[in-house]
Amino acid sequence: MIYIFSLFIFFLIYLSLINYYLKKNEIFIDKASITERHKLLLNTKNDKIPLSGFFYFVPIIFIILFNDNFITFLFCFAFFCVGAMADIKILISPKIRLFMQFLLISLYAYLNNQILIDTRIEILNELMNFNALRILMIAFFFLVLINGYNFIDGVNNLTSISFLIVIFFLYLVSNDLNLNFYNEKIELLFMSLVVFIILNFFGKNYLGDGAIYGLSFLIGYMAINITLLDEKVSPYFIANLLWYPAFENLFSIIRRSFRKKKNYLPDNDHLHQIFYKYLKKKNRIKKNFLLSSVTGIIINLYLFCSSYIGYMYYNKTDTLVFILIINIVLYISFYQLLKSLSK
Repeated sequence: MIYIFSLFIFFLIYLSLINYYLKKNEIFIDKASITERHKLLLNTKNDKIPLSGFFYFVPIIFIILFNDNFITFLFCFAFFCVGAMADIKILISPKIRLFMQFLLISLYAYLNNQILIDTRIEILNELMNFNALRILMIAFFFLVLINGYNFIDGVNNLTSISFLIVIFFLYLVSNDLNLNFYNEKIELLFMSLVVFIILNFFGKNYLGDGAIYGLSFLIGYMAINITLLDEKVSPYFIANLLWYPAFENLFSIIRRSFRKKKNYLPDNDHLHQIFYKYLKKKNRIKKNFLLSSVTGIIINLYLFCSSYIGYMYYNKTDTLVFILIINIVLYISFYQLLKSLSK
C-alpha cells in the first residue's frame, strides 16, 4: 500500500512539473490545433493546455521495457516520436503518418519473428507460417488499434481510461496465471495512467498524438504477448478488450466510404462526438470540459462492464466471440439511435 501511494505522489509531482514547464514555455501547446480538435470541450478561460503525454510516458515506458526488450522500446519510442511530430505540426499529412506507422510495424514484425497473432482459425494460422502474411497481419492489427485510439481521442478521459481498463484486465489475467514479472510492469503503467487521468479530468493536460501512438503500440504488444505467454488466454479475450477503438476505426472507414468522404480526413461523426452533442443538448452541465469528461466516463463504464464479462470467460473462445458480436451490434444500434435523435 505504501508503495502504491508513493508511486501516486511521485507521478503527481512529476506530471505537475511537466505541465508547468510546458505551459510556462509554451512548448507542445498548439492552441489552434487543440481548439480545432476539442473546440467544444475546452474551458474557455484556460485554453493553453499542454500535450504532456510524450514527456510524461516516455521515461516510464523506458523503465518498463529497457531491461527485457530494448528493441520493443526503440520501436515504441519511434511511435511516440511520430505522434509528437504530428502534435507540433512537423508531420501534418495523415497519409505520411499512416505510411510511417506501416513501415515501423512491418520492420518490428520482421525483426521480431516471435510475435504472432493466434486467430484460433486453423487456415489463417497456417497462412501466417508465410512471413510476409504474418507481417501484414501484425501490421493490420497495430494500424487499426493505433488509429482507432487516435479516433476516440475527442473527449476527456475516453482514451486514457480505456487504456486503463485494458491494463487492469491484463493485470487480472496475468495475476490468475501467476505471471508475476508481468504484473510489476502493469502496476507501474497503471499508476502513471491514474494520475494522468485525474489531471486530465480537470482539463490540465492532454495525451497528444505522441502518447496515443506510443501507448497504443505498447498495449497492443502487451496484449499479444500475454496470449503467447499462456495459451489458456484466448485471443478473443484481447479482441473484447480492444474492440471499441478497433471497430471505431473500421466503422469510420466504412461510413466515410459510403458517404464518399476521404478516410484520412477528420470528421465530427464518431460515436463519442454525437453522444457528447446529445448530452449537451439534454444536460444542464454548463462547463464543456466537465461534460466532455462525463461523456468519456459513461462510454468507459460500458467498456468496463463488457471487459469484465470477457474476463470471466478469458479462456472460452466461443463465448468471447458471442460477446464481441453483441458489442458490435449494440455499438451500431446506439450509433443509429443517437443519429436519429440528433436530427
